[in-house]
Amino acid sequence: MINENDPSTLTTSGRLLNYNEAIKDGLQTGLTFTKLMDQLIRTTDADELVSAATQLADFQLDSDYVTFPHQYSNADYYLLFMSRMLELHDQGSQVILQSRDHREELTQQLTTLGDRGTFSFRVESSENGGVFYRERATGQSLFYLNLERKMFRFNSHALTQLFIIDLHETVPAETVKTSVQVLLDFARYLKEDYGYSVDFNILDAANRQNYSVRAADLPAGIVDRLFVTAAKNDYMLTNGVNGNGAEIALDNNVVVDIFNNQLEGQPEWVLTVHDDDQKISWFDVLLKYPFMRDWYLENLTDLEIKSDPLVFE
Repeated sequence: MINENDPSTLTTSGRLLNYNEAIKDGLQTGLTFTKLMDQLIRTTDADELVSAATQLADFQLDSDYVTFPHQYSNADYYLLFMSRMLELHDQGSQVILQSRDHREELTQQLTTLGDRGTFSFRVESSENGGVFYRERATGQSLFYLNLERKMFRFNSHALTQLFIIDLHETVPAETVKTSVQVLLDFARYLKEDYGYSVDFNILDAANRQNYSVRAADLPAGIVDRLFVTAAKNDYMLTNGVNGNGAEIALDNNVVVDIFNNQLEGQPEWVLTVHDDDQKISWFDVLLKYPFMRDWYLENLTDLEIKSDPLVFE
């Protein structure tokens, strides 16, 4: 019996027919790709945008018989998606996409930062999937995005390292705030428009937000040092409720608390920021008050705000 799928048993015409069908399939894959690209680039419908980006992020363009020499990487489609998402919300001017000469590779700049920060996505190779948005020169991964799982996580360590430490001497605080707001807005659109699970982390301005610090049982001396530095800067630090932790009142009715959130059982020390309009985050406090910034960074090993441990080490 002749096996029609065995090349050794095919007639010349049969081999040519199989070859031709394979070429057609490869070209059809290319056409499907171009339709998705059109959708990603041109659509004004947010749902269509997410759909195109999700498919392109895992798209395999080449086949055994048809290869396309000029291709963007899967990670680049996330940059296109982010830029288009901001554009649909009238913030397209906040980011600049750049391509390299003689090769298909995209990078992004936050407009207010200019060339002081160049960003791209890195595909996560583990079974978690998704991508990390990183600053290329420092390698700091500012957030994690997974389109399939509808998941977004900010990384407090990277945000602190890049914007509070590395750029502190060269970039004004207001410029930093404007730049970070672009990332914050992108996350907010995903949450509000598509129901993504978003951890705003150190950027969360909600009064209910408890920022868990790295040290489960915070050394007493750290709070004592805050008493001293607050007094030197003409701010009054008072004991927290029932003598647990401490509270400092800053300007414009902004109040920062540090306390043990679980008095019984395993301790969990947290920071909170309260303000009347719920517009001030811990990140904002670090930008505005040098003495709070210095205290936080000097005790970063214990005080660093924890990020999602399933995503960031």
